[in-house]
Amino acid sequence: MNLRELEVFRAIMLGGTITEAARILHVSQPAVSIALRHSEDQLGMPLFRREKGRVYPTREALELYSEVEGLFEKLDAVQKFASDLRDTRSGLVSIASTPTLTYAFLAKAMTRFRRERPGVRILLEVTHTQRTVELAAAGQIDLGFIHAPSENPILQTEKLATAEIICVLPRDHPLADRTTLGPNEIKDFPLITNIRNSISPRIEEAFRKGGIERDFAIACNHTMTVNMLVEAGAGIGLVDPWIEKTRFPSLVRKPFHPRVEISPRALYSRSQSLSRLAERFLEVVREEVAKTENCSPAA
Repeated sequence: MNLRELEVFRAIMLGGTITEAARILHVSQPAVSIALRHSEDQLGMPLFRREKGRVYPTREALELYSEVEGLFEKLDAVQKFASDLRDTRSGLVSIASTPTLTYAFLAKAMTRFRRERPGVRILLEVTHTQRTVELAAAGQIDLGFIHAPSENPILQTEKLATAEIICVLPRDHPLADRTTLGPNEIKDFPLITNIRNSISPRIEEAFRKGGIERDFAIACNHTMTVNMLVEAGAGIGLVDPWIEKTRFPSLVRKPFHPRVEISPRALYSRSQSLSRLAERFLEVVREEVAKTENCSPAA
């Protein structure tokens, strides 16, 4: 029995007559009768007794109906799932991101996205830039988020915003009253910055252009930790501006000159198109980035 014949069989079971089955299926009575006869011929046994315009299921038909009804319940579930995928109400979005961008705007984007679509699951790997690039290039994630452009030809990248490196220092620091800070002002103080990302080489270049060769006192791979170290009095931090001011009220932020621009970007593999769900998630990310302080959304 093919699916259409199963539909006819089910309609007869539900309707109790050939006439009612035809009405349920929006077909003619002869079409229902022909489909039923074909099914019975294929099975080699009758499915119904005909008496006075009605049909009565055989014992075998009752047992078959139990299986058929289960099949149609599964088909309904598949149709609903497909509809939810179309309307981005269910499915999985896999992403990778640096820690800083995760708490800068991804956490808010994920929370909002899940609130709007509770049937959606999100798989997040918080990692460093190179790992994010590798995962995206291999097609192992839908979306990656990093601080700078990627030269990998396999990847499609989208600039999300533009921001600048800042100096963070304790409120009671001797330089806390300065309007801006540069290599000459901070060269004699312990410096703390990020490592293993695209920011460090550009900071080093800013010092070299000022004729200053300078090693950093502490380098770590986590912006939040840099701020914590500054708060503890370990030195002056040179970091991205994504940490909200309210998280470290004892610190002040100062523009760093010469400017060191950073541009968070979304990336994904060119070899596979984004799912509707991933596209919608990226839209939400763009909207959350636009609300983030200390950055200008990409045009």
